[in-house]
Order: sequence, then structure tokens, then C-alpha cells
Amino acid sequence: MPDQKEQVKRTTVTLSDITMDQVDELIGVFGNSPAAVISKIVDHFFYYGRFEDLLSNLRAKKRELYPPNEKEILNKITILLKGVEEIPFDEFIEDLELDRRYVVNNFHKWSEKFDIVRKGNNIVRRKI
Repeated sequence: MPDQKEQVKRTTVTLSDITMDQVDELIGVFGNSPAAVISKIVDHFFYYGRFEDLLSNLRAKKRELYPPNEKEILNKITILLKGVEEIPFDEFIEDLELDRRYVVNNFHKWSEKFDIVRKGNNIVRRKI
């Protein structure tokens, strides 16, 4: 769940009558107003892990529809590999700020360019 000190952003949503009726049924139990109920529902969706697979698939779909800038990725990889012989695969993915599927699908291109291989759970620079 987000901190109370965390900054918040406001938005406007339009919901169908049926959905608003469901929101209204939760007023007093899940929040004191329609906005509070909707806010808690969204928080539960993002923060309680039940939808992690769905969110991961949606992020991957977004990367397919709107691929990240390849030049920026190559620059990040260059910086990541500077001065290291080996980096954990999960850390590699996290530092690139990409989803796992995108990295796996594009790793062959990067392995040729940067002379790296995946060994187990690590990205390793080949010895020359």
C-alpha cells in the first residue's frame, strides 16, 4: 500500500451505472465516499499481488505495442556492464527497467553486440 506521505495525483473516471451501483453498495464499508471506495479498489488491484500475473502480461503487451527506445537500452547496457564481469540476470532486467519477456526475446541481439552470455542466473562477459 502507498505511504500516507506519498504524493498523490487526482483523476476523473467515468463508470457505468451498474459499476457505480456496486461502488455505492460499498460506501460506509470500504470507504466513506464513492471516490474513497474507488481509490481503495484500485489500491487493492495494484498492491495485494493477486493480479501480478495480469499486470505483468499487460506491461509486456505494452512493450510489444510501444517498444522502448533501443538506443536508450543499449546505453543502459553499456553502463551496466562497465567494469563488471558478471551481473545477476534479475538485476540486469531490473536495472534496464524492462519486463522479463522483452529481455529474453532481445537478449540474442545484445549478446552479440556486447559479447555476453547467460549462464544460469547470471549475465557473464565472455573472456577474450
